[in-house]
Amino acid sequence: MNSRARWTIGILVAVVIGLAVGLIIVIGDDDDNNASNTISTESLSVPTTPRTTTSQTTTTHTETNGGTPVPSPGTTTTPSGSGGL
Repeated sequence: MNSRARWTIGILVAVVIGLAVGLIIVIGDDDDNNASNTISTESLSVPTTPRTTTSQTTTTHTETNGGTPVPSPGTTTTPSGSGGL
């Protein structure tokens, strides 16, 4: 028997075993799906006095992280110095 036939028979046997196990699980289910489950809940007391809130004032502060600011339009600059990447 060649190896291809062995693989085919092995896969078919595995599929049949898997289907049989699945069928056993389905048959073994005792069908408890119709039972009603009740969950008791406790009542919660809600405070009737309103809570006071305070608002916070936020201020924004911009800092320069160093470097040269962008020149205003119409201003021409001449390159000076040396450098590069």
